[in-house]
Amino acid sequence: MINKEILTSIQPQFVKVAFVSSCLPRKCGIATFTNDLMKSIDNLNGASYSEIIAMTDHGQSYDYPDKVKFEINQFSKTDYEQAAQHINQSSVDIVSIQHEFGLHTGPSSGLTCCLSAGAKEIIEDEIEIEDEHYLLSMLDNIVKPIVTTFHTILPSPNRQQMYVVRRIIKRSAAIVAMSEISRNVLIDIYDCPPEKAVVICHGVPDFEFDKTKKYQTKLNIKDANPMILSAGLLGPGKGLETIIQAMPLIIEKLPLAKLFIVGQTHPVILSNEGESYRHMLIKIIKKNNLTNNVEFVNRYLCDNDLQDYFQATDYFVTAYARMQQSTSGMLAWGISAGKICLSTPYQHAVELLSDGTGILVKQNSASAIADGVVDTFNNSTKSKNMRHKAYEKGHDWIWSNVATDYLRLFAECINRHKDIVV
Repeated sequence: MINKEILTSIQPQFVKVAFVSSCLPRKCGIATFTNDLMKSIDNLNGASYSEIIAMTDHGQSYDYPDKVKFEINQFSKTDYEQAAQHINQSSVDIVSIQHEFGLHTGPSSGLTCCLSAGAKEIIEDEIEIEDEHYLLSMLDNIVKPIVTTFHTILPSPNRQQMYVVRRIIKRSAAIVAMSEISRNVLIDIYDCPPEKAVVICHGVPDFEFDKTKKYQTKLNIKDANPMILSAGLLGPGKGLETIIQAMPLIIEKLPLAKLFIVGQTHPVILSNEGESYRHMLIKIIKKNNLTNNVEFVNRYLCDNDLQDYFQATDYFVTAYARMQQSTSGMLAWGISAGKICLSTPYQHAVELLSDGTGILVKQNSASAIADGVVDTFNNSTKSKNMRHKAYEKGHDWIWSNVATDYLRLFAECINRHKDIVV
């Protein structure tokens, strides 16, 4: 069985990794995740030998870095097949698949971005499963060991989602979930062998603690007391309207409170629906006379700039409407930055916050968010203890630690693969 204790006992070793993932400068959370993980692994390796098989959304082109050795057009089955050949002929030791529904589907699925951003789910029985999930044929043709990281693990999958995940599990030497709840779903719902499933948390930067004023000054943020933050690519699944609707209730008690919504609209949603979601949010802001209390930072920020906002804020809030949300990198950031985090009770939030690290609030409840902010703001001892607890917990997830766990897992899978081949 691959578990945390076994991983800790394995000596990390030099490994050449091929990441199959979206890639910067594509504006995608998984692209950022992969970039951070790859850089951290290369730092531990002492050499920059990782490479990327870049997933490109149909009709787009990007000025990819030299790390990209092969590019897959999401809608081209031929590209997937040729990518498998490239991997087999390369010198890489192992393949790391970063999986998200929508990242690897064909043209008829109607799913071209992450579910958390508000993408439409695959319609049951509308398409032939194998014909629209080209990743499966690629995995079948790769001869090197594969480790798959699931960024979304649905506890109530439809027939097609169940089939795809089970096929990926079968072809993978190991499966990474980012929480114990998600790992249990893989085992209980998708019949993943327990020995294949391991939890490795979402990586985070190494934040400074309690430097709020320093970073508010750096960002020229004035009279935000408290400062409340929501961050990430915008889409209808983020529940931002609920956070905005909480602001009048907060301002009634804390008139200097200010909400910052940081991030551009998800590029796929922007292409398909324009800024309709953001315009809806602006209408709510104007209707509630919140123009001076809610600010949009409508651009895609690099990691360093985004980190400044997390270090400047007092509160971080996620209000996903979907309770099946299995991973939130931004929530992990909020915790590791030592902020008071409030969240609806989706999978990842329940696991991270239930021990008092943060505050779980009722789904679609503006009043619950407002109560959480006001209560902690007026109780300095409670808020101080919560921030310390969050920072200490999150510090275990800094990228160097996460990369070490991945290297140990890769080493174990490579060694097992060698034994099988022999």
